[in-house]
Amino acid sequence: MRKIVTWLFLLCAACPGRVMPAPAQQGTLLLFSEYEKEVEPYRTRVIVTEDYMRFDDGEGAPDFILFDRKAGVIFSINSDDRTIMSLRGKSLKVVPPFELKQDARRVDDMQDAPAIAGVRPQHYVLTTNQRHCHDVVAVPGLLPDVLAATRAFNAIVASNNAATLQFLPADQQEPCELSRSIFAFNRHLEFGFPVREWDNRGRGRVLLDFRENVEVDRGLFALPEGYKRFSIEELREGRVDFNE
Repeated sequence: MRKIVTWLFLLCAACPGRVMPAPAQQGTLLLFSEYEKEVEPYRTRVIVTEDYMRFDDGEGAPDFILFDRKAGVIFSINSDDRTIMSLRGKSLKVVPPFELKQDARRVDDMQDAPAIAGVRPQHYVLTTNQRHCHDVVAVPGLLPDVLAATRAFNAIVASNNAATLQFLPADQQEPCELSRSIFAFNRHLEFGFPVREWDNRGRGRVLLDFRENVEVDRGLFALPEGYKRFSIEELREGRVDFNE
């Protein structure tokens, strides 16, 4: 869950779980290999349905991230602490502490790459203020619903990142990271679905496999009972007692 936790260093208001009327539904299953500096690569799983998006470490994983697409709420479930932290999008306008000039350049190095779903991947280099920030190898038209869910998920996280910008020390306001986390959070998704991506901090992931129209157990989208629930606002304000 390392990369998942990285995506969610902010999270919001608890909502009750939905009543599940049927044991299964159709969805898309994706498997990724993820890596960071000085960390062995690890696998993550993403499951996307019409209503939900779930991130975890694979079958049987007790810890997971759940995005309720209809309600617009992200939940982070921690089995060790038996907690559910939640996050909603914020209507907050912020401006960068300095000008951020974004640019994208296609690299013609994929001529021999095998086609995916009949389309050849394309490699793009993303820069901010002439700094090399992010590489993405994307396939246009691939998995459009997963791409839409990812964009919505990123928007919620970015809006909460924006709420903490005022507390970020000036020496930590790095152009690539500000773009990635707040001001251009979905620009790497403009070219299609990323089958491979990596950034200037040594983090990256590769799509290993995906399957569409698979039967998904609805229980994977139920929040565990008996867990302590709180919002990120309550946590920031010191109103969460973990000893209760």
